[in-house]
Amino acid sequence: MKQPLNKFFLKDPLKWQFWVLVAFLCKALFFIFQLYRNDLHPLPGFIGVVTGDAPTYFDPIDDLVANSSYSPDFRMPGYGILYLPFAFLFSKAVAYNILIVIQLILASISIYLLALIAKYLFRSSAIFYLTFYFYAISTYTSLFDPALYTESFATSFLILAVFYLLKTLEHESKRPLNIFLSGIFLTEVIFLRPVFMPLVILFSAVLFAYYCRQHQIKNAFSKLFIVLLPFLVCEGAWITRNFIRHNKFIPATTSLYYPEIQNSIYMPFFTLVGAWGGSDQHWDPGTDIRWFGLMDDTHTILDTTNARLPDYIYTSQFNRDSLVILKKQLAIYLSDEFNPNADSTKTKQLFAAINAKCLLYASSIKHEKPFLYYVKAPLMRTKCFLMHSGTYNLFRTATNKLSLLPYSIKLFYSILYLLIIGFGIIGILLLSRRSLMLMPVLITTCIVVYTVLIHPIILGKCEKRYFVPAYPFMLLCATYAITWIYNKISGRAIN
Repeated sequence: MKQPLNKFFLKDPLKWQFWVLVAFLCKALFFIFQLYRNDLHPLPGFIGVVTGDAPTYFDPIDDLVANSSYSPDFRMPGYGILYLPFAFLFSKAVAYNILIVIQLILASISIYLLALIAKYLFRSSAIFYLTFYFYAISTYTSLFDPALYTESFATSFLILAVFYLLKTLEHESKRPLNIFLSGIFLTEVIFLRPVFMPLVILFSAVLFAYYCRQHQIKNAFSKLFIVLLPFLVCEGAWITRNFIRHNKFIPATTSLYYPEIQNSIYMPFFTLVGAWGGSDQHWDPGTDIRWFGLMDDTHTILDTTNARLPDYIYTSQFNRDSLVILKKQLAIYLSDEFNPNADSTKTKQLFAAINAKCLLYASSIKHEKPFLYYVKAPLMRTKCFLMHSGTYNLFRTATNKLSLLPYSIKLFYSILYLLIIGFGIIGILLLSRRSLMLMPVLITTCIVVYTVLIHPIILGKCEKRYFVPAYPFMLLCATYAITWIYNKISGRAIN
């Protein structure tokens, strides 16, 4: 019995038809499950999930189709360019449906490609199988396939970019197609998620170091030019367009936040909560910022009963009573902001007072509690960023209200996610020597490390979905760690 199962589930990694089919079945089953439980249909005819972010990606394209103008232009057009041909040919709902089906197909293919990346880097069929099956059943990335987020495309394109880069190194082919495709997919990742723009440096460093070791300096420069060409052309066009439109040098986006949030009441509280390492995800029950009762998209004051503030945050400038007063001021401001009969002058004065208090309290933490501000706060945000269930929105019901079967499913996938994070960290440490030598494995480890550094530590953002594009590479590091530990314990290597 064991032998037939092994023959079926452990087929030759080069039999791509089998692996892609299995990957598609795994992805499609979960995709259908999400569509079945989806009760959010703000757009008639669209079967997937419309997110709050969607209009900022697609409205500019609709404007381009209708009026030949890309406006509003807060976003880089990475998602929009994929939507553009379907916007020309079909209704919005049909175009959206086509997009999520393409997301599903690419996500399925990327499972097999990630496993091939693992096999190339570690020369192990065992790691290929582990990577494939772990990634095929992971829900953390699959949750975004039927939704109009950038995460699904960004994850798939990043895997494709790495795959074609390594394919170039593996075959040392003189044909430029593979490295050119790597550059195209990397450019699309950047235009989907501008925060990944520094990956251009990473890809260039690995490519250049590889060919220099082969004493192929001329080849190194030629391959470097080819991989950078798509980015240079597209980025150059985007910068030129922005300079003509705004008379400014804008290489990515105009701001870190939505324009409507940049000067809103959200910003002071983002600053204050971030000073002690709290989460600014006001839609997530239990986060620190939820305690203040910021508004959601329906302009209603959120429930704050599950939120708690830590007791180590206070300084000479504020205490809990100060924050209670601030909370009451916010409630007054929120009730007046959308009230046409409210005194606009008083509302502006109240905003200024709230803003001043938040900045004062945050500054006092910075100067009176530097360890909290510079060390503990980034670590707390990193913990929030990585250490969670990995099953956000798997079921639209609180965990303590789930019946036995969905609770067991959620528990299984949560344990799987946390095991991947734990073993992934071990894998990064084990691979650190090879990474520091600028070997190809640096791409996988550096994508993970960079994603963690840039979001919760540098930008102060700990939204869970921002780690999604890096998760496959964390999983790859985890499978390496698992096989390494097994080999050490058993005293024999598995290939």
